[in-house]
Amino acid sequence: MDDRARELQAAAEAIAPAPLQAAKDAIAASCAEHIRWADLFFRRLDGLPDEKLHQFARALALTMLGHLPTRPGTCPFCIQYGGDRSCTGCGYAATHGRCDAETSAFSLFIEAFQELGRAIYQDTGKMSCPAEEARQQLYSCIDASIKLARKTEQSLESASTRDLMMLKAHHIRAMINLIPVQLLSEEMAVRLQTVKEALDNYW
Repeated sequence: MDDRARELQAAAEAIAPAPLQAAKDAIAASCAEHIRWADLFFRRLDGLPDEKLHQFARALALTMLGHLPTRPGTCPFCIQYGGDRSCTGCGYAATHGRCDAETSAFSLFIEAFQELGRAIYQDTGKMSCPAEEARQQLYSCIDASIKLARKTEQSLESASTRDLMMLKAHHIRAMINLIPVQLLSEEMAVRLQTVKEALDNYW
């Protein structure tokens, strides 16, 4: 184990059981909410007019982003060291920089993440594939996102703090990889890549 790995392990081991469980519960709730919404999208897609598919793809992508574990309530470090403690003693801050610092790992990630959301929201481009192909891509995206959310839910129970932080990064990366960027403007692929690069330092 190198020095960096030891630092991360020490930071993770300092998290008490209660904050870890609270973060797990919040992530599980986000996964469950995504599954509920994804099921609604799946049923709505049947019979949707072709001219609405691009709008549908944008709404789906934003919903997927909205249920990802990016909020403080899904982070055991924020739960344990936030509030009155103002990050004092936070091992994540010590190893990745304080989350409110402009150049910290989380700040760089969340900025890229928000820019991706903004670009999707403002996208006015047109699909570059036939409607039937787009419809099939959307069905596949929804189905895969439901399976991913369920798998993440199942992995939470036995996860240590270290496992949880890696699971969060994996879940976010896997979910944004499911966003149907082919149905959106070319800018989305660039924004998506920036988010994935920032995720490399998430944990």
